[in-house]
Amino acid sequence: MHTTTQKESITFIMTDASLQSKIIEGLIKYQEAELTFHVMNNHEEIRACLELQQKETKKYSSQQSKYIWIIGEEDQRLAKDILSYGQASIIAKESSCLIKSMDQAIKHYPCLDLPFQKDILETVYRNNKPRKIEDLTLSLASYKEFNQTEKDIIYYLLQGKTAEQIAEQTYNSVHTINNNIVKIKRKLNVKSKVEIITHFVKQNKK
Repeated sequence: MHTTTQKESITFIMTDASLQSKIIEGLIKYQEAELTFHVMNNHEEIRACLELQQKETKKYSSQQSKYIWIIGEEDQRLAKDILSYGQASIIAKESSCLIKSMDQAIKHYPCLDLPFQKDILETVYRNNKPRKIEDLTLSLASYKEFNQTEKDIIYYLLQGKTAEQIAEQTYNSVHTINNNIVKIKRKLNVKSKVEIITHFVKQNKK
């Protein structure tokens, strides 16, 4: 009896059609995956795509189906809408290392590119009104399920640090940091770094 392995499906959604050829050339190792490209030209098309993404996210329980958005750094509002509709990786089309960012967006799905992190995190803090950032780090002592390395990573995530910055601060590889972030997500039963931040901000309100 033969078992069939479902191919990984990667959908690239962009607001700049010229990026498609660059993506295809740069992501040779993902050619075995089912690659789909969509160019969104107006708000109505983006809204329809977001609604479809929400339905597909509910349909697929595994990470076989991934959505990678490539949008402009000025589209902060669009980034928030995308995240509210379901899982996705969002990268900035202005990135000087677009292919590297694309690779990270697929490997560490869902992933939020640095240009969009600051505004999203500020919104989380503002909406939940934490007393002060120092309180958030002190409360980690009561979380027995995390080892010290994981607590250190949470501490830096609360400061808005990227995986690369945390690796530099803790003298670890980016791979090690990302692996630990995955463990933290599992323990909190969340799907993104933003949700990790949100969890601790809400805990701080209690």
